[in-house]
This record gives sequence, structure tokens and C-alpha cells, in this order.
Amino acid sequence: MKVQTIITDITHDDLVNLFATATEGSNIFDVKKKKTDYYGTPLESATDCREDTWAKVLLAGKPVFVYDYCAEDGDEFYGKLPHEWRSKTQAMRYTLTLDDIKKGLERALSSQTYISKYVHDLMDDEAVNFDLTEAEALLQYIVFGEEIYG
Repeated sequence: MKVQTIITDITHDDLVNLFATATEGSNIFDVKKKKTDYYGTPLESATDCREDTWAKVLLAGKPVFVYDYCAEDGDEFYGKLPHEWRSKTQAMRYTLTLDDIKKGLERALSSQTYISKYVHDLMDDEAVNFDLTEAEALLQYIVFGEEIYG
């Protein structure tokens, strides 16, 4: 039997929860957007936290950039997302879209491993289990297609 999981909707709050939890205190990841999205545009306001802005950018159909600070050099990359080595930050930069997030979450849910529990924890508004460890693992699964840094 083959089961297919489809993510039909990701909310602003889901994205904020994922990014806030995965990047706050992380030694692996940071997320950035194009510098052309300035304050005062519909995608950004002075009262938004950075995660709100990232969610708005993604929901508007634009990409964000996930920086992998554990990559050792320009030749070390994982997964199939567009990427480039950024020598200034000494990190591999991956281009991430909303569709990439949906596909990554679908793969995670279909994996029938511990990673599927992390998606359920992300979706549960009342969950207290979704923490940095789970969020980093889930973001690795979304960006790399697997958990690399354990």
C-alpha cells in the first residue's frame, strides 16, 4: 500500500513558529530575505519581527535564504535546492520557497520515522514539545532532504 501525504495549506503562524524555533539560538541555521524588501513595503513593517517578514515573503511567492553555518567549504552541500557558497559569511546559502517547505513537510510526514512526529508537533498549536532540536531537524529535512547534523 502506498500512502501519499499532501500539505494543502501552511499558515503565517506555522511559518513563524518553524523559523523562530529553528533559528533562535541555532548554531546551524539563519534565514534571510533579499535586501530589496525594505520597510514600508507590503512585505515588511517596522513592527514585524524577522520571522513575520520571512513568512510574508514566502506567502507572497518570493524565496528566503537559509544559511547553513556548519558547511565546511563551498563544495559541501546537501539536497537539491539551489545553493551557493557565501565566502563573506562562510556559509552555504540555500534558496527556499513555500513549495519547498510543503514538499519537505510532506516527505517528513511520509517518512514514518521520528521526523514525522516533529511535523505533528509543529502543527499542534498546544504542543510544548516543538523545540530547537525538533525545529532544526525538521528544517534540515526541508532544506537537505534528510537530517545531516543530528
